[in-house]
Amino acid sequence: MAIESDRQMIPASNMKVLTSGAALHALGPNFRFNTKLMLDGDRLVVIGDGDPAFGDPDLLKLMSVDGSDGLDVDGFLNLWIQAMEDTGIESISEVIVDDRIFDRRFVHETWPIEQLNSRSFAEVAGLTFHLNVLRFYPKPVPGQRPDITDFHPKTHWLIPANSATCREGAHEENSGWIARKHNTNELTFYGNIKTSKRPVMVPVTIHNVPEFFAQLLAERLRRAGLTVGGYRVVEPTEGEFAGRLLEPVITTPLSTAITRCNRDSKNIYAECLIKRIGHARTGQPGSWTNGTAIVRLVIHERLANRILSSNVVIADASGLSRENRIAPGTMTGWLNSFHTDETLGPVFIDSLAHAGVSGTLAKRFKDIDLHGASVQAKTGFINGVSCLSGYVTMPDGRRRCFSVMVNDIPAHRYVYTAKRLQEKIVAAIVDDMAVTEVQALGGE
Repeated sequence: MAIESDRQMIPASNMKVLTSGAALHALGPNFRFNTKLMLDGDRLVVIGDGDPAFGDPDLLKLMSVDGSDGLDVDGFLNLWIQAMEDTGIESISEVIVDDRIFDRRFVHETWPIEQLNSRSFAEVAGLTFHLNVLRFYPKPVPGQRPDITDFHPKTHWLIPANSATCREGAHEENSGWIARKHNTNELTFYGNIKTSKRPVMVPVTIHNVPEFFAQLLAERLRRAGLTVGGYRVVEPTEGEFAGRLLEPVITTPLSTAITRCNRDSKNIYAECLIKRIGHARTGQPGSWTNGTAIVRLVIHERLANRILSSNVVIADASGLSRENRIAPGTMTGWLNSFHTDETLGPVFIDSLAHAGVSGTLAKRFKDIDLHGASVQAKTGFINGVSCLSGYVTMPDGRRRCFSVMVNDIPAHRYVYTAKRLQEKIVAAIVDDMAVTEVQALGGE
C-alpha cells in the first residue's frame, strides 16, 4: 500500500540511510579507514583519513589493548606517545596534521548558526577526534561558581570563562550549557549546576579540530619529556609526506562507521562518510559538493529507475538540513536494493537499529505485538519532522520494506502521535504478513 509515495518529504535522519548505503556501495564492504602517524625527517605528521571513529569515546570503551579492556582519551593518545618514545628521538621540529583528504568547509551553510555549539552540529574535517566535541563534567561549589576544570580531552590552554551558578533551591535544575564564539574556541560556561548523584556532562563542539589535535598532541609529547618546536595544520599546496610509519595505524572498518551512523544516529559519521566517498570517487578533497554528487550517482546506479532517482534532493548527509528531500517510494526502492544484494545487504541491514533492542529504537515498539517479527529501521527527527524507514522480517525470512514520513508536525507534543502512527503502520504490516503466512500454509 502506498500513500503519496512520490511526494518529496524532509527525511531528517532518514537521510543517513542514503548516505550509509552509498558509502557501502562506493567504498565496498571491506573498506577500512586508516589514520597514520609518520616521522618525516624531524617532523611528526598525522595523516587523516576522514575517519569519524578516531578517538570516539564510546568506541574507546570497547577497545582491548595489552589485555586491558577499554581506553580513555589519555590512554588512546598514549598509544602514539609511546610509539614516539620507542623511537628514541627526543626532539622534533613540529607536529603537523594533514587533513587534506577533506576540504576545510567545516560547517554546512544550511545549518542554523545558533545551533553550531550543539554536538549534533559538530564540525566536519579530514581529521575527526573525540566526535569533535569537548565533554565537561562540572562540579557544584556551594555559594560559588562551579568547578569546570574536569573535561575531556583535557588541555591546559582551553578553559572557558565561568558565568555559571550553583544554586540549590527546590526549583533549581542542572541547566549548564556552553557558548562558543563563532569560528573560535572561546568558550563561556552558563546556567546552573546543582548537586546531583550522577555526574552532569555538558558538551560543546570544537572549532577547527585538525589544528586543535595538532596542539593537543604537541602538548602531550612535551608532557612526556620530548622537545617540540611547534604545531600546525598542513598548507594546501605542500607536497606529500614520506618517511617512517609509526605503529599503530588506527583503523576502523566501514561496517563500524555505518553502524554508528545508522543504529546510533551519529551525525558526524554521516557527514564524514559523504565527504569520504567524494574523495574516493574524484581524487579531490572530499566535500559536500562532490559527496552529494556521488550519492546521487549511486542512487541512479542501484535503482535504475529515472522517476525514483529523480525524487531526491541532497543537501547534507545526516539530515540536519531542511533542504533535503526524498520521496517514500524512492526510500523503499533504495531499501529493497539492499534486501536483494547478497554482498552488501547483510552489512547494511545489520547497521540499523533493532526495535525494542538497540540504538534509537531500543525503547520503541515495547507494547506492539510483532508476532516474532524483527523490525530494523532508521528513525529521523528534526523540528516538525518525524520519519521511520526500514524492514520487517518475519521468522520464516520473508521481508518487506517500509517508509513512513511525517512532515509539518504543528507542535512538539504531536511528535509522539507521529511515532505511534509509525508503529501502528509497522504493526499492520506485520499482521498482514502473518495472515499471508497462515493462508500459504492452508489455514483460515
